[in-house]
Amino acid sequence: MAGLTEAGGGEALNVFGAAMVVKAEPARHGLFVGEHIIPPGYGVPPHVHAGDDEVFFVLDGELTILGASGERRAGPGTTVQLPGGTRHGFRNDMTGPVRFLVMARPGIQALEMFRHFDRAGRAAPGGLTPPEIVAICAQYGVSMG
Repeated sequence: MAGLTEAGGGEALNVFGAAMVVKAEPARHGLFVGEHIIPPGYGVPPHVHAGDDEVFFVLDGELTILGASGERRAGPGTTVQLPGGTRHGFRNDMTGPVRFLVMARPGIQALEMFRHFDRAGRAAPGGLTPPEIVAICAQYGVSMG
């Protein structure tokens, strides 16, 4: 049966102050798709997903991608392909938000990690410490650094 997520619909998560809306569930579709909206100054340090291939598709704004070959800017319409095992990070150097799609295959671990970040963040009003974040990442096959 075909699935349909209406505009504005999907499971809303908060990933350290950045909105993420789940658009496709990997358990149903074999692919995780999330719309991620990151505020100015937001960044994710370099990390590696052991079990997921990731793709970013930039919708609005300009995303700075951190990789082995340095930093690159990705504007609207740009696709960033990150096979599993690729060290990468990203940040928003703009004055406004950046909106992009995050897709991960198979994506089950990625989605559960984002859900864990949301739950843990709500349970820790002062925020999570870097060691707590690294420990959560490790549970889902993501190594930082």
